Amino acid sequence: MDWKTFEDETMNLARMIDYAPDMVVGIARGGVIPAALLSKSLGVKDMFTLKLERENDRRISADALPDISGKKILLVEDMLETGRGLMNGKKFLEDRGAVVKTACLYTMPISETTPDFFLRQVGEVVDFPWNHLPSLAG
Repeated sequence: MDWKTFEDETMNLARMIDYAPDMVVGIARGGVIPAALLSKSLGVKDMFTLKLERENDRRISADALPDISGKKILLVEDMLETGRGLMNGKKFLEDRGAVVKTACLYTMPISETTPDFFLRQVGEVVDFPWNHLPSLAG
């Protein structure tokens, strides 16, 4: 996938979202870029991230969220394979009193959950453009 296709797909997803969140939260790392675009297109100024550890059944390892009690949140991932990260992120936010809807571009047949908003199901992992950025690490 190139950047233009990604942008077009994200705008298609944004048009499907009939929810007015107070904030958008992206699951790091894959959900951060779609979350930023969705936040802008939905006119939501507050955007935050959650970091998940893939080990230990995808638990939350870091967050920098303000008080979210009573807030409406759109939780964003790029795509769902198993969906466990999205489920754990949603539970984490709901346990802190937020009302959470979920969004991603694509799901896979093996996903254990269905997000509130998504474009379509795909048969293989999508190769997003940020997977090809050069590394500055030595």
